Amino acid sequence: MSFLERVINKAQATIPMERQVQGLHVFQKAKTLALGNRQPDFVEEEIPDVDAVALTEIDMSNPFMWRQGQWRPYFERLRNEAPVHFRASSEFGPYWSVTRYDDIVTVDRDFETYSAEPQIVIGVPPDGLDIEMFIAMDPPRHDEQRAAVQGVVAPQNLEEMQGLIRSRVQEVLDDLPVGEPFDWVDRVSIELTSRMLATLLDFPYEDRRKLVHWTELAGASAAATGGDVDMDEMYKGAAEMAKSFSALWHDKAARLKAGEKPGYDLITLMQMSEDTKDLINRPMEFLGNLILLVVGGNDTTRNSMSGGVYALNLFPDQFERLKADHSLIPKFVHENIRWQTPLAYMRRIAKKDTVLGGQFIRKGDKVVMWYASANRDERTFENPDDFVIDRHNARHHLSFGIGVHRCMGSRVAELQLRILWEELLARFEDIEVMEEPEYLQSNFVRGYTKMMVTLTQIGQEPRPRDQRTLRPAAARTPARQPIRRSREATTTTETEIDVQVAGRREVADGVVELTLSAPAGAPLPPWTAGAHIDLLLEPSLTRQYSLCGSASDESSWKIGVLRDPDSRGGSAYVHEKLTEGATVRVRGPRNHFPLVASANYQFVAGGIGITPIIPMIEAARARGATWSLLYCGRSRESMAFLDQFADTERVTIWPSSENGRIDLAATLGNPTPDTAIYCCGPGAFLDAVEEACAPWPDGSLHIERFAAKEVAASEDALDSFEVVCSRSGVSVTVPEGTTIFDAVEKAGVDVLGSCMEGICGTCEADVLEGTPEHRDSILSKAEKERGDTIMLCVSRSLSKKLVLDV
Repeated sequence: MSFLERVINKAQATIPMERQVQGLHVFQKAKTLALGNRQPDFVEEEIPDVDAVALTEIDMSNPFMWRQGQWRPYFERLRNEAPVHFRASSEFGPYWSVTRYDDIVTVDRDFETYSAEPQIVIGVPPDGLDIEMFIAMDPPRHDEQRAAVQGVVAPQNLEEMQGLIRSRVQEVLDDLPVGEPFDWVDRVSIELTSRMLATLLDFPYEDRRKLVHWTELAGASAAATGGDVDMDEMYKGAAEMAKSFSALWHDKAARLKAGEKPGYDLITLMQMSEDTKDLINRPMEFLGNLILLVVGGNDTTRNSMSGGVYALNLFPDQFERLKADHSLIPKFVHENIRWQTPLAYMRRIAKKDTVLGGQFIRKGDKVVMWYASANRDERTFENPDDFVIDRHNARHHLSFGIGVHRCMGSRVAELQLRILWEELLARFEDIEVMEEPEYLQSNFVRGYTKMMVTLTQIGQEPRPRDQRTLRPAAARTPARQPIRRSREATTTTETEIDVQVAGRREVADGVVELTLSAPAGAPLPPWTAGAHIDLLLEPSLTRQYSLCGSASDESSWKIGVLRDPDSRGGSAYVHEKLTEGATVRVRGPRNHFPLVASANYQFVAGGIGITPIIPMIEAARARGATWSLLYCGRSRESMAFLDQFADTERVTIWPSSENGRIDLAATLGNPTPDTAIYCCGPGAFLDAVEEACAPWPDGSLHIERFAAKEVAASEDALDSFEVVCSRSGVSVTVPEGTTIFDAVEKAGVDVLGSCMEGICGTCEADVLEGTPEHRDSILSKAEKERGDTIMLCVSRSLSKKLVLDV
């Protein structure tokens, strides 16, 4: 390192970050006075039909392509006539457009030929704001900095996030007006993403909308993406962001030094990594990486939330299919992200002379990978402009990229979208888009700035389809929108808190009910029916218990704990040590067993499995649904909370000591398509309920297991078999004693797992060929019989070869 570089680095580490940005702003203004404004001035004009334009004159960097809907025919022509296309001049300089799926995969995977440095946008950021970020780095620097923050989306953290995401989605949706138009972009898409961004950064929750505002400024430079932004406002926003993130860094560093337990947010993870622990001393790189994480966490999810609603209005038959079969939601999410493609492209620079698609590309040339085109490539996706919620290969979309730069937060985005649509379909019969959306001015972000919708609740009749037309927007809205604040909703933060045992009573033989309250009577985080909390009993002893009180009670939580004679320490600890007045640390709540919307509910409880059912009955009553309860146990003395069920018309109490073994199939009755069955209890009881519900429609039965279901290996299961990973191009032999997950991960295939017991569903993969042997506790009988999906962590094969979509 030269003396000048050392001086610059020392100055950067000493001068406050916001002062550096302010200084760069002054320099930029002086430069503009001396040399004139070098920012391009984009004026929107009507884009001609593609057939009227010479092939060499096609310019996909036009920031109005998306807004005017011309991007589809232009990309189609390029894919057919010039899949590797050179534009000799543009406002962003000369560049190559790569538009076919296979060619983009080739470029994206080859970082040794096509460099992500120094920028991933087509143009040049404003003076001083061409800051470093790991998405615009090549290995090994990219890998080191990405690894520092990868943990925030690690499998165990994703599992922890689910309850938090669901509670925040519920808060936002419950605050929406019904039957009157409102802006979906502002009230749902922006609000939800700002809440999750604040959580991932541990940013002050009340200031969360600042994160969205800053990301809008960061991605809107005219010289970089053709966006519409005031340069003074951009630098002001960058300075505010630098000041806030710098203060957040120093505050967390001080708390860690004082002995506070490390959190699992992005900044703490950076501080705990050897590669990024001093990133604050490289301020522009620090700021760049945080901008990257915030922009990445904002644009993909936010615009897919809006794009999915718009797509289902354009393809109402698919909306009807989704409403009729909620099990299609995971596949719908993949199609949503493919169809929307929130980020239109990524740019690369050729590091050497090379040939792609028969075209000679020189060292130093810009190469733009148009993901928006790849995701509509007819060679990969049949009828690509259609929205098909169960498209067989929608998972193959390139919206997250591929290779070393594949989006780190892809699983978080998918999780947020899945939960959003689960909660939407549980509440609303229809989401009608009232007029054409208004779009962002950009060649990079395919975003929405406004979309007026009207909601219809379940049970009400929506406006007939033949009476609807999408009205043109009343007036074109500038790309830069004012930040409007919606009414604050109570937040649910999944944090660890100390609670006190405010009450304790025996509710059955061997069952104790604990009432937990926060010190000084502070309100506890809200929760929904089906939620549970973790009791952190000892450093290596954590147990989960369902909340069984009223979800409307903010002052206390209730749990019921059965003393298990085979306890590994959890229930014994609760019964022996958590006396009235004792303090215990709690994490949560979270909900992996949510109550979906239904006109009718059949609740089935076995023993202590009654605990999550109690608040579900309360929720069913509140929704005006019909319900009934079948509560089974060994004896009345062993059955907890019997005093709560005096309604004999709706409730059947079945102690086997009095009535003998129950005939579940006869008791549950004939299948009805509009009834949801919710069941919790011991494993053997759940197995019997599953068998009794075999004739019921798919998706009718919802169960929660306390432990993984024991699944006997099939006599036809093979000791060794071949797994072909079609997308990765890898084939491996899976020997006896090795899981499919471990085998393909060792071979370098990017797979995601969590529980490794077949109970969480994180490692699910589509089966393209072969017959899986299912050993999981997730898939229904019908899903297992279909054989089109498999849990990699526990399941094996009945055929010599399995071809998987991984």
